[in-house]
Amino acid sequence: MKDYNSYELKMRRLHMNTVVCIGDSITFGRVGASYFEMLKSEFGGKYKFINSGINGNLSYDVLKRIDKVTSLKPDIAILLVGTNDVWATYSERTMKAYIRKNRLPERPSKESYARNFAEILQRLKTASIAHIGVMSLPLITEEPEHILFKRSVEYSELIKKITSQMDLCYLDLNERQRDYLTKNKKSSPSGRKVSWEFTLRMIFKHILLRKSWDALSQENGFLLTVDHVHQNSTGAALIKDCASEFLKKLSLPDG
Repeated sequence: MKDYNSYELKMRRLHMNTVVCIGDSITFGRVGASYFEMLKSEFGGKYKFINSGINGNLSYDVLKRIDKVTSLKPDIAILLVGTNDVWATYSERTMKAYIRKNRLPERPSKESYARNFAEILQRLKTASIAHIGVMSLPLITEEPEHILFKRSVEYSELIKKITSQMDLCYLDLNERQRDYLTKNKKSSPSGRKVSWEFTLRMIFKHILLRKSWDALSQENGFLLTVDHVHQNSTGAALIKDCASEFLKKLSLPDG
């Protein structure tokens, strides 16, 4: 009986150490450097990590599948969603493409994002997940005057407000990335436009020309991203650090 109890306790601990990272392509980690893999590597076998990132997801898409995520019964959830919501507002052409591709029921807006985001958090809370970390958005472009840069900041302020209202843990990624840019100022903007076509060119160069994401980032004159959106190793490390510090503050049994 003693051996059985020991095994049962071990299995409970293994279950208690499950972390799900929820998001889009930045979490999925196949385009650009993967903060998820960095996080797994840092914690070794202490936690069981589940990657619930899906390329191109907006808050609407995450909300549609959030019950499948909670059915995994994780004890810790880290949410990073909103980059595509912001990107979708860039132009009428971009918005129509997102609406068509993701079969959105309405035009993406700050209001629809706030509604979807709050509902995602409510579903996570209702699922009795022990610890929920809510991350602000990575920067889009590294040019403070660019509309997508400004909107990434605005949406992050909204994330902070909603997270605070729901008494959840806010992870200050957007602020950290802005601080990094301030301390490592570039002389001039890259001049390269934000577009899916640009991202596809970077993927092509990475796969067929075997160029590393960091080499591509350097070619483009970026400090944090490969293509204005997806992270190089520096940008991904800042995301990983936010998640890592959150996990280190938790008191959970070792696996």
